Amino acid sequence: MIGRSRDNTWLPIACVLTFGVLLASPALVDADTVTLTNGKVIEGKAVEKDGRVTITVGGRSTIVLSKEQVASIEKGPTTAETLSKKEAELKPGDGVALARLARWCEEVGLASDRDRLYWRVLEVLPNHTSARDALGFRKLGALWLTEADYQHHIGNVEYKGKWIPVAEWERLEIQDADLLERASARDALETAADGRTPIEVRRGEVALSEFRAAPESLRRYTLAQTLKSPRPRRRQLAVRLTGELSGRKPIQTLTAVAVSDTRKSVRDEALRVLKVWDDPDTALGFIPFLESQSDRERVNATRALNVFPDRRAVPALVTTAHTIWAGFGRAHFAQLIQRAYVQDYELVSGGTGLVVSEVADPVIDTMLEGIVLDIDIRRAEAISTIATLERITGQRFGANFDAWASWWKEEQGKEASAPASPSAGGAAATKKAS
Repeated sequence: MIGRSRDNTWLPIACVLTFGVLLASPALVDADTVTLTNGKVIEGKAVEKDGRVTITVGGRSTIVLSKEQVASIEKGPTTAETLSKKEAELKPGDGVALARLARWCEEVGLASDRDRLYWRVLEVLPNHTSARDALGFRKLGALWLTEADYQHHIGNVEYKGKWIPVAEWERLEIQDADLLERASARDALETAADGRTPIEVRRGEVALSEFRAAPESLRRYTLAQTLKSPRPRRRQLAVRLTGELSGRKPIQTLTAVAVSDTRKSVRDEALRVLKVWDDPDTALGFIPFLESQSDRERVNATRALNVFPDRRAVPALVTTAHTIWAGFGRAHFAQLIQRAYVQDYELVSGGTGLVVSEVADPVIDTMLEGIVLDIDIRRAEAISTIATLERITGQRFGANFDAWASWWKEEQGKEASAPASPSAGGAAATKKAS
């Protein structure tokens, strides 16, 4: 079908219906400029074939014109070409500019490149809110979690596509006659974890077989709750059985366990399971803990990054090591006893109103006895962090933090000067584990 424009130029009906909208489309900033014989301008990707000009606008809508209706076609770069140019112009380590370019990719419909650039933002700014939000993370304290891990952590469960509180879920479970099955799974898991005598161990093996036979959704929920148990043996077994899940891997949950759990056996089990899963983004779960107020969590995160070396952790490790090293120095420990003694006597006038006499008034002084130790504090945490840096990068700058910073800036410059590949979508384009 065709239609007539205001100046009596005949155009295909698709052009007539969408022309006004397409001229204002924000995704056409890098398209070809097609000037019609009536003076109107259309922006899109133009292809000439068989006496016709086909204009694709926004990657979706199409306008077909006869060649006689077109006065000129001015070729422009493709969106991918523009992205490549913009990315090449970025300064090394400029996370704000990377985020701005990622938002531009979202506006023009380059979803995979948007994600790829947001992952690059997290290499420079691990706590960048827009990047984390765009990649589906939720923040809980110092930790960024996926939506599922976040909901599990605050005590919600997924029920028929919705996240609901545990109390509501239990009420619905009763209605669905599943409560007995859930309790049975919990009891089986606890029996398997608590067995000590030979008889209890055999009962635990049977209970464990029953637990493994339960539906995965039921096992997943029971394991998530058991990870909060006050008993380390139950937590350790829950971590091990979490590694047997065949569906979505709760990587963020186990990275938190590997850093925050109070028992080394539980933390080691979490690291073992994560190592088996071998997800290329595991290290990202440990990076936020480098800024924790707890020295125990910082040390555990550093040791975990030694198991999962990832170049994306380098900026945070350099900053953490420098901060820790600068905050330590010398300390003094004193164990003292304070003693009082009579130092001297002074004569003072005394007596009654009728009789005056002089008396000796003692002068009391104090003294300290004991030992004072002057201690040069061992910077064990900083040394551990530097060791992890050297493991990831292969460099040996020790505590020369200026050298670390200069080297990392140079490395980012090399990466920025490398040819960009806008067609390579997703986070995999920037995942570089040592």
